[in-house]
Amino acid sequence: MLANNANGSPLLGSREVQVVAPGVFTIGLQGNSLAVETDQGLLIIDSGPAPHLVPGALESLREHTDKPVRWIVYSHGHLGYNYGVPGFLEAAAERGEPRPTLIAHENVVRRYRRYLETAGLQNHINTRQFRRPIEDFPVVPPLTFPDQTYQESLTLGSTGRTVRLLWAPSETDDVTAVWLPEDRILYGSAAVINGIPNIGTPMRTMRDTVRWADTLDRLAALDPAVLIPEFGDVVRDRPAEQLTATARALRWLRDAVVERLNRGMGVDDIVHDVKYPAELFDVPWMRENYGHRDYIVRDVVRSETGWWDGNPTNLHPSRPADAAAVRADAITDKQAVLDHAARLRDADRVQDALHVVDLLALAPGDDPEVQRARELKAELCALRAKQATSYVSRSFYRTSR
Repeated sequence: MLANNANGSPLLGSREVQVVAPGVFTIGLQGNSLAVETDQGLLIIDSGPAPHLVPGALESLREHTDKPVRWIVYSHGHLGYNYGVPGFLEAAAERGEPRPTLIAHENVVRRYRRYLETAGLQNHINTRQFRRPIEDFPVVPPLTFPDQTYQESLTLGSTGRTVRLLWAPSETDDVTAVWLPEDRILYGSAAVINGIPNIGTPMRTMRDTVRWADTLDRLAALDPAVLIPEFGDVVRDRPAEQLTATARALRWLRDAVVERLNRGMGVDDIVHDVKYPAELFDVPWMRENYGHRDYIVRDVVRSETGWWDGNPTNLHPSRPADAAAVRADAITDKQAVLDHAARLRDADRVQDALHVVDLLALAPGDDPEVQRARELKAELCALRAKQATSYVSRSFYRTSR
C-alpha cells in the first residue's frame, strides 16, 4: 500500500520522530517506519518514498541517537516504501560509515521484478487509488534490490538487543514483521494497520484471507506488550487480543462467504446478504478507513470461483464501447433515463441512479444526452465519494472516468 498524506489518507501519522521505548523510534518516512538501536548500530525499517526526505529524518533522529545505520529492512515489497534507500547510503558515505546492509524477505525480489515488468500498469493503478497525476510516478520505479534475503526468520544483533525478522505473509507474500523479544515490542508491518485488513483492494492482485488470519495468530502468540502497526497509533492496551480478534473476524467472514457460495449465491448477493457481528466488526481496529468488508467478501469469492458472474451475456461479451452503444441506441427516450436517474439521486438513491445513468453514460460519441449522462454520472460519483468510509473507495469514485 503506497500512501500519501497530502491526499487525506486516514492512516498516515506524523512525519516527526516519536519515541516508542528507549532506543525504539518511529520516524514517519512511510507510515510508522522504524528505527531501532542495537549494539551494532541502527536498524531502519522502510526508508521512505524519496531520497530527499532522508536528511531531514536523520537530522531529527540524530537528536535521539548518533549510532550509524547498520541495516535497512524492507517491511514488504510495495512500491514507494524504500525509494529512500539511496539517501541512507549517501548519508552513510558522507559520515565515513560502512554501507548499510539491505535486507528483505526473499519474495521481495520476485515482486520487484514483476513491478519492473508491469510498471505502466502499476502507475495507472496508483494514479487512481492515490488520486495523483500519472506524471507523479516514475516510468521505471527506482527500486534498490536487497543485498540479503531470508525465508522464515532472521536474527540480527550478536550482543545487546536482539532483533528478529519474521516472515508475516498478509497484505503481500513478502511481509517482514520485526520482534524485539527483550522489549516485547512487535512491529506488525503490513500485517497490521489502523483499520480493517486491506484485503480485496479493487485493482490489486488477490490476497489470502486465511493466510492473513494465520499470520495474526502467530504474531499474537509472541504475546507483545507493545504493537506498532504499519499505519496508525501504537497499541499498548492488550495488543495480542487485537491481533487474535482480527484473525477471528477474518475467519468468520470467510466461513460466511463460503456458506453462501455453497448455496449457489453470487458475489453481489453475498455482499448484501452478510450480516456482520458487532463484537467482531464494530471495533476500532476494524474501521473501514482504508479497506472495506465488501472488498474482503469479493476476494474470498475470487479465491474460490472463476471470473464469470453467471450472466450469459457476459460470457463472451462485445467490446465495452460497442455494447454501450447498442444499449444507448435501444433507448428511444434518452431524456427519460436522465430524468429517472435524477429522481433517484434526489431520493438519496445514488447507487441506483448510477445503474440507470450507465445506460447512457458509457456510450461512445458526443450525443448531447450521452454527454449529459456523463456529467450526471460524475456528480453521482462525487456524492458516492462523500458517502464512502474507505479511502480507496473514495479515490475510485473521485477518479472515475
